Amino acid sequence: MKNLIHRCFSGEFMEGMLLPGEIELCEEFKASRSPVRSALQAMASKGIITIIPKKGSMINKLDKWNWLDGQILDYISQEDTNPYFMKNLLIMRLTFEPNISAMSALTSDTSDLINIHSGYRLMLEGAEKNNRDIFLEGDILFHSSIVASCKNPFLSSMDSLLSTAMKLSLDKTLEIDIHSHLPALNRHKMLLEAIRCRNPDLARNISREIILSAIKRVTNDEKFEELAINI
Repeated sequence: MKNLIHRCFSGEFMEGMLLPGEIELCEEFKASRSPVRSALQAMASKGIITIIPKKGSMINKLDKWNWLDGQILDYISQEDTNPYFMKNLLIMRLTFEPNISAMSALTSDTSDLINIHSGYRLMLEGAEKNNRDIFLEGDILFHSSIVASCKNPFLSSMDSLLSTAMKLSLDKTLEIDIHSHLPALNRHKMLLEAIRCRNPDLARNISREIILSAIKRVTNDEKFEELAINI
């Protein structure tokens, strides 16, 4: 299934096209019809394809894909994401995260603040050691803990999507020398303090600044930056 998803995601199989038939797929992957059929049904359940009786499996438009599906998110997080996806992931972050941060300032408890602070400490450790993996782990923990602190099951269900967006955007903006990210690290500390001090407006504004900074580092598209600024 992963191979087929990759080929759909990369554009080898375009939306509206039919995948090769089951027999062709069996021959290509040297598999029996049962696992091939199971893979196609799994892809259909994720919205990637629509199985049309007596016709075949048609590739759906990207807006039909289930982008909250953990397997899809895990997969695209390992791919070289094209600018279209990166821009829309950043817009999604900008749409949700500032208000999530504001809510966190009102709903977080001591345990939540400890988790958010743990994320910040990992980011700081990553910067001190110039270690991308530790820095990224801390950044994801920091923001995921903010989402969890809202105590909202609907927002929690979006955590994987937001975490994937954060990972991909940071991968694109994190230079070899992580020390260049000290201004961003300082803004994360300010966001932690705004949440701790129960200041939702300040938390919202700082979160927005963090994401707008990422947008500026990812794209040179002035129209896109203008759109982001006005959201």
